[in-house]
Order: sequence, then structure tokens, then C-alpha cells
Amino acid sequence: MQFTNKSLLILLSFLLVISLAVNIYSFTSEYSVDRGDLDEQKKAEAQYESELVEKEDTIASLQKELDANEVTAPVEVEEAEQAAPETGAEPDELINTAQRFIEYAFESDPESYATRKKLALNYMTESLYETLYPADGMDQEQQKISIEINEVNVFADGQNENEAIVHYTYSEEILSSGYEEEKEMYAKLLFTVEENLLKVAEIKPLENEYGGI
Repeated sequence: MQFTNKSLLILLSFLLVISLAVNIYSFTSEYSVDRGDLDEQKKAEAQYESELVEKEDTIASLQKELDANEVTAPVEVEEAEQAAPETGAEPDELINTAQRFIEYAFESDPESYATRKKLALNYMTESLYETLYPADGMDQEQQKISIEINEVNVFADGQNENEAIVHYTYSEEILSSGYEEEKEMYAKLLFTVEENLLKVAEIKPLENEYGGI
């Protein structure tokens, strides 16, 4: 089969048209894809900016609330301190202080003296501590007797939160002979606050008035 010049020209023209069409389609497709990616990127950026603004607003709101709490908290604490009585005590705290005071003030065991002396200042004022625990330690008479507190009953004064009546029983043993005797005592305790702790400031024996031995 022989091609004439005219046939070759037509064939070449046809191939050129097809090639041009393919190139145009390819360019258009790439442009369309690039355009689509760009649109998606812009949408993602817009969403990110929106979320960032919301987070910034939330942080600003929390900061305002925190600042407001810092301003009002000291005022509330001050009002609570003003409303509370200066030396008033919770019943449980008063009872615990009274019981520990009786134990540390009257138990007289030479072996536990050093330990009791360290803890006693938590439950009695410094002046009372110096009276009950002299700097030179236990005297000779105290070293001859061992006193063990058995039971302490505390009766808080309903009208005066800083006073209480205590009734306690104890065992008294003469160490040299082993003779032991059970005794009981009534006393009135007066409380105060020292170094932010409720402490016994004074003790008054009441054996005559209340019939204690």
C-alpha cells in the first residue's frame, strides 16, 4: 500500500491533533487535582484557625475565673476567721487534749519520762509545762512511785467551750515494795490556744466539791 503526500499529511495532522488533545487533557487534570488539593488545604487551615480561636477564648475565660477566685478566696478566709471564736474548740479536739494532758501530766513511770516530756508540750501551755516538767527532771520521790492512768472521762462545759471537768482513775504503785492502789480524781481544766494548738492552761483539783478521793 502506497501513501500519497496528501495521505501522509492527513495522517500526520490527525496524530498531531490527538497528541495535542492528550496534552490538554493531562494539563487540565493536573490543574484540577492541584486546585482540589488547594481547596482542601484552605478548608483545613480555616478549620484549624476556628479551633484555635475557640481554645484561646476558653483559656481566656478560665484565666478570668482563676483571677476572680484568687481575689475572693482571701476575703472568704478572712470572713471565716472573723466568724470563728478565738479560743473556741471542737468537742473532739477538746476531749482529746484533756485526755492526753491527764496522761502526760500525771503518769509517773521513770522509764517513759523522757518520751512523755517530749510530747507533753503539745497539750499544755509552756508555763504549765515548766511546772510539771522541771529542767532537772524527776525528783527522788517521783522515782519511787509509778502512776498509770487507767481511764479518763471528760465532761465539756456546754456554756463555756474553754472549760471541762475530768474524772480519771489511776493505779499507784510503790516500786520498792510492789504495793499498788487504785485511786480516782476530779479536776477542772481551763483551755487556751497557743501556737495554733488547743492546750490546757490551768488545772484545778475538785476532789472536795465533787466527792473524788
